[in-house]
Amino acid sequence: MAEPSLRRFRPTASAPWDEVRAAHLLNRAGFGGPPEEVRRLVALGPDGAVEELLGYERVPEAFPPPDYSELGRLAEEAEALRRAGADEAARRALAQRIGRAQREALQATREWWVARMVQTRRPLQEKMVLFWHGLLVSGFPEVRNPVLLYQQNELFRRMALGNFKALILAISRDPAMLTYLDNASNRKGRPNENYARELLELFTMGIGHYTEQDVKEAARAFTGWTFRGTEFVFNRAQHDDGVKTFLGRTGPLDGTDIIDIIFEQPATARFLPRRLFEFFAGYRPPDGLVEELARTFRAVDFEVGPLVRTILRSEAFYAPQALRAQVKSPAQLVIGTARLLGVGPEAARALTLAMDLMGQALLIPPHVGGWPSGEGWITTSTILVRYNFAGLLTNGQMPGVPRRAAGGLRPVEVAGLLDGAETAGEAVAALTRRFLPGAALDRKRTFALLRALGANRPTDPVRLTPQRVRTALHLILSMPEYQLC
Repeated sequence: MAEPSLRRFRPTASAPWDEVRAAHLLNRAGFGGPPEEVRRLVALGPDGAVEELLGYERVPEAFPPPDYSELGRLAEEAEALRRAGADEAARRALAQRIGRAQREALQATREWWVARMVQTRRPLQEKMVLFWHGLLVSGFPEVRNPVLLYQQNELFRRMALGNFKALILAISRDPAMLTYLDNASNRKGRPNENYARELLELFTMGIGHYTEQDVKEAARAFTGWTFRGTEFVFNRAQHDDGVKTFLGRTGPLDGTDIIDIIFEQPATARFLPRRLFEFFAGYRPPDGLVEELARTFRAVDFEVGPLVRTILRSEAFYAPQALRAQVKSPAQLVIGTARLLGVGPEAARALTLAMDLMGQALLIPPHVGGWPSGEGWITTSTILVRYNFAGLLTNGQMPGVPRRAAGGLRPVEVAGLLDGAETAGEAVAALTRRFLPGAALDRKRTFALLRALGANRPTDPVRLTPQRVRTALHLILSMPEYQLC
């Protein structure tokens, strides 16, 4: 197998720009889409398709935020009780109401984001929001105020393809992150190392490029970085302004200085390019390719957009080891299937719960390292949930998803899925093009689809009912091949 290259992909007779590669781009730089979206990218050509996805700011889009007014009313009530010197029983009762309202608002925020991913006309932007949420991790229950998580989600959206250094500075001041990694309580004389450690290990450099003493000194530099309400506050009285030595630099360093020094390190230029390449291309890049990406990243002063453009236009992105080789995350599986089938935002609650059951509860990450990737998504329990998800879409039922939650799901419209097929073979081909672009089904699976459609041979004429099409759809969504993109 040839070494992956960042040379620009140029179609050839053996590697044409066709619906298979356009679907690959739409899956990895978004959540996939119906055949008409794929065909539109084919018509644009490989470079034009990438520019279309990158230029999302030209596409108008507006999603009103969730309603957090109840949380505001309860906060005012809590302040009134405090001033009145209310007894413990009253305060406890109010705390229970606030906790219940926070959980309800958290669920509303999660469903709002799922509905947005399903509807968005800016798929790359939302895919980057998902990437940043999995890299710069914060979540419930450490962050109990869902307004802060919504605010962080919007930060990721606003800076999705912006400057990485600017994003790291912004996330260091973000109230959700300040809460999640305890920097809000990081103060002079009692430094908390949680944020400093994860900033170095998980956000910018990786293990092996700093010492324990560097973590301690960085923690001192971030003392006094806290927030009030929903806004960042620098508490000068709690800041340690003494001399510190971090990665060989000495002085009265503060958090901004720490970030400046981090971005002078060669490891930082390699860190994000490697993570982004794995996220989009789906395989681990060789060291030489990472170094080439790092040079590109430094040359554009850590702007993420040009780095993503380089990856998505490269031969490496379309290499054989990239095509149909990435295990879909629950978000990719759920959102991508909803977009393929035209499922609307009214199904957001059911889709969110399905994703939870598969192991990816958005805004509720398992730990600061985020979620697994690749084959880590597949276990004996989650693979069964993935297969059951097909039933949710085809007949409105899925174990673990209450009927009241599935109530927003209308029966999938199947009439347009077969592209006017006149024979059973043509119907199978239409389903395969839509749901498994580039996959080669073996004889056993092809025959199973024919039987689901009520046929024995590919040449049999189509005598379809909606239920038969739904049965075939359920079968194809449950195939191992559908778990890959």
